[in-house]
Order: sequence, then structure tokens, then C-alpha cells
Amino acid sequence: MPRIGLLHPGAMGAAVGAQLVAAGHEVLWASHARSASTAARAARAGLVDVGDVATLASRSELLVSICPPDAALSIARSIAGFDGPFLDANAVSPATAALIAQAVGTRITDGGIIGPPPQHAGTRLYLSGHQAERFVDLFAGTAIEARILQDGGPYAASALKMAFSAWSKGSAALLLAAAAAGSRLGVGEALNNEWALSRPGLADRLSAARHDAREKGWRWAGEMDEIASMLAAVDLPAGFHAAAADIYRDPPGAT
Repeated sequence: MPRIGLLHPGAMGAAVGAQLVAAGHEVLWASHARSASTAARAARAGLVDVGDVATLASRSELLVSICPPDAALSIARSIAGFDGPFLDANAVSPATAALIAQAVGTRITDGGIIGPPPQHAGTRLYLSGHQAERFVDLFAGTAIEARILQDGGPYAASALKMAFSAWSKGSAALLLAAAAAGSRLGVGEALNNEWALSRPGLADRLSAARHDAREKGWRWAGEMDEIASMLAAVDLPAGFHAAAADIYRDPPGAT
């Protein structure tokens, strides 16, 4: 089994790493400049600390990058020259994925994760581009369902992830803004009552949106920026998701 390097184990990355460990792989990570909470997640996932990124790259046969979208390019630059299979599974636009490929200096496998941090079935990893089949094999026997996209070019996985999140996370930001507007205009209670009549279940979605914005807004803001960039690149209005990024940077009613 190939030795895998994981850059860097946040909530999603650590869960993916744990799945690979459970399938029998040795998964390495680098603790240098990482937080105590990251180290604790990595330990719980069974990852092996090798100290720094240079050592990680030299000892790994494959690399997997799962990090906040605004860090994806800088992380790719940190392992420039690595000549093995590299999976970039970050929530970035196709244009950013292309920049990541240039930074690494090799062809990358583009990935997009849809679903919660994997524990059971329900998390999908979409793959496109170079050596996608290799990573399908890598995730065999895990709770992650790997699917290869045949159409859409080498960065199709990023395109799919962005289009999916444009609705799922973009609409949650809109809901937060609508609820905040109602509250600030003095009709918050009436709005909630009307939603209960005409949109049953929306109260639960609003509660989930507030929770997610509080816990993940700092990361989702970067994702909204990537979506705005992607939409502009295909001649669609970018303002929807530029505004959603602002919502997630300073979530109204998230506490």
C-alpha cells in the first residue's frame, strides 16, 4: 500500500485520513506551524507526524491536499517539485485548480468532496484529470465513494463542487440575510410565523445555517469568493456569492 501524505488535517481532512488509516494505509502529516487542535485531530485519526512539509513530501508516495480554499494555492507551492500523484481536493474554482497544478509543477488529480466528514456512507469524492483512477483505487474500502467525471475537462471536479455549493451554501447565506433584515426592521417574529405557515421546515434550516456560519463561516467565505470567481469566468453574475462571502465573514444572528 502506498504511503500517503495529508495536507493538512482539519475537520474534513482528518476524517478522510482516518478512513484511509482504517483501510490499512499509513497516512503522514506535518505538525510544524499547526495548532494544538489540529494535532489532536490528527492523533485521533491515527496519522503519523513527520514534523515538516519537506519531510512529508520526501516520505510520501502520494499527496492529498484538503484545506481551507484560501490556503490551497500556498500549500501547493509548499510542495513544489513533488513528482508523485497529487490530489487537490479543495473547494476552489477551476481557474484556481489550474494555478495549483502550475504551482506543484506536475499534473494534478482534481477533486471535489460533497457531503459531511466521512464516517458512514454519504460522502462523495468527485475526481477528474490526471490519474483519477489511481485515487478511486486508493479510497476503495472506505466510507468515501469516489466517482470519476468523464466530461468537463481536467478540473471538472472543482467545477461540480463549486456549482453544488453555489446553491447549498449560497442559499443558506441568503436565508441568514433575510432573517437579519426581518429582525432589524422589526418584523422578525412575523416573518418567522409566515415562514412556519408557507415554508414548513425553514426554521430548522435557519437554525442550521446559523450554526454552520458560526462554526465554518471563516472557511466558507473563501469558498464563496471562489464561486464568485467561477461565475464571472463563465459570464454569470458574481455578486450573489461575493455578498454571501460577506455574510459568512460577519454572520448576522450566528450567535
